[in-house]
Amino acid sequence: MATAQETYHPSFSDPTADVVLQSTEGTFYRVHSIILRLTSGFFRTMLSLPQPNEPSTTAKIELHVGEPDAVMERVLRMMCGLEIPPWPSLDQVEAALQLIEKWDAPGPLSFIRTAITSPLFAEDPLRLYVLASRFGWEDEAKTVMVQTLKLRLFDGEHDEVLCRLPSKNLLALLAFHDRCKVRFREALDGTALFSAGNEEPRDCNCGRRRDNISWRLLKAKLVSEFERRPLGDSILADMSGWPESVVCWRVVCACGNPYYDQVSTVRNLKQAIKDAIAVDLPVDTPEM
Repeated sequence: MATAQETYHPSFSDPTADVVLQSTEGTFYRVHSIILRLTSGFFRTMLSLPQPNEPSTTAKIELHVGEPDAVMERVLRMMCGLEIPPWPSLDQVEAALQLIEKWDAPGPLSFIRTAITSPLFAEDPLRLYVLASRFGWEDEAKTVMVQTLKLRLFDGEHDEVLCRLPSKNLLALLAFHDRCKVRFREALDGTALFSAGNEEPRDCNCGRRRDNISWRLLKAKLVSEFERRPLGDSILADMSGWPESVVCWRVVCACGNPYYDQVSTVRNLKQAIKDAIAVDLPVDTPEM
């Protein structure tokens, strides 16, 4: 049994609790067995087994669970309904998920699911996609999948994380990236949003034939930037300073009419990007 000199976590020091859990650092956590039974399949099974050397029904059960304090405390807080401090890193989330999975604790798993798409972890969408794929969180996977469009998946930096994905989820991710690029190119070449540059015949209102070379050059630049970062945010942020944009907005017919309206073109470009990066297929069903 733990002695009075041994360290109990201040949030888990209720002397009436009948189970004592010990971390790898030697910290003791007093927890009521009814809570462990109700929130964890692992403990429900373990505590149903006959306990050796149990002299009375009030005897405490001590278990060395082999988990560090940083992870164990957070998971126990979720299981016991205590306040949870902010997550310091995605590494802590992953470590907690491993323990939650080991302990078969659906309640804490649902807590993390609701937090996984918060802005706190937005800087690492690929790891979030791995976690969402692992636990079958389809809605969350779709949300973070869009944010992976800001990454260059094939530059070698992300190989280790990509290797952790099941093949069907990896194929879904790659198919989504490719689909976004195809949609964007099709929108730029179509007449629904960009009729001024793509309709045939390309005539001005005055009857003169228009030369759309400036639009074609801008399209090439747009496609190149979208291939580099298919989230499209860099296009909207930077294109006003591109030489191709400047020329496109300035070109006019001999009659003085501008070939392209900057305001409507940028507005339609925003719509083209929005449509291109829409997630409208299940994440585990690659488009063939």
